[in-house]
Amino acid sequence: MIWAGAVSVCLAAAATGWVAWDHSHIHDAPVPGDVLMSNNGRSLTTPIEWTDCEDKPDLEAHESAHTITLVLKRKRHDFQHAYGPCDGMHDGLASTSLDNPVDDRKITDSVTGSGIIPFDDAHFPYPRYLPSGFTPAGNVIGLGNRADPPYTRSAKPTWTYTYQRNRDKGGQAGAVSITVITGETTPTQGTPISVNGHPARLQKTPSPDPTRTAVWPQNGYTITVWADDPFMTDAEFLRITQSLRN
Repeated sequence: MIWAGAVSVCLAAAATGWVAWDHSHIHDAPVPGDVLMSNNGRSLTTPIEWTDCEDKPDLEAHESAHTITLVLKRKRHDFQHAYGPCDGMHDGLASTSLDNPVDDRKITDSVTGSGIIPFDDAHFPYPRYLPSGFTPAGNVIGLGNRADPPYTRSAKPTWTYTYQRNRDKGGQAGAVSITVITGETTPTQGTPISVNGHPARLQKTPSPDPTRTAVWPQNGYTITVWADDPFMTDAEFLRITQSLRN
């Protein structure tokens, strides 16, 4: 009787595990967004989004002597749809470490076969000043390579860093995003200003959701600084733009 009961328990556990596995769908998905290469060439990062019925996707790299292929591993739990909605969206960043630096190896999307040219983090003009309370965000907000999912890779190597005020601490969470696109484009809209000697343009939207956007070409790149924060002053915003590394 004891032996029979133990067998029944094992069979029930196996059946439960099989059902859970059978209702999960793991598949390879393309990498649709921009890709950042770390300044030592040993890691790659991309923005991701997923629903309530999925695990957070993983970014995987498969390396050879001459190529690197990237893929997003997505896992959807179909059984969750029967018990609750799947329309809740999440977004973040996914990274993968490489065995060797990228160097001159070509990077491709393993699903679509399209080429990927990453943005080199060594060329990103990090701000040396941010107002009190701003820290790096774990996702992309506002202007840049996306305003809302799904992400779309830019035609030229591009990357966006976002910073948030009072992130995960409650209260008003303002945002500052800095986007850098390879290649210089001269802006034509907005009020002319100067950023560290570079001709720039400034645009502002009024309350109740005031935003500020400054765009200028610099050293072979086009830089956009965007801020959505009702407590930020014009002086603070301009100080951010002036603090970017040349």
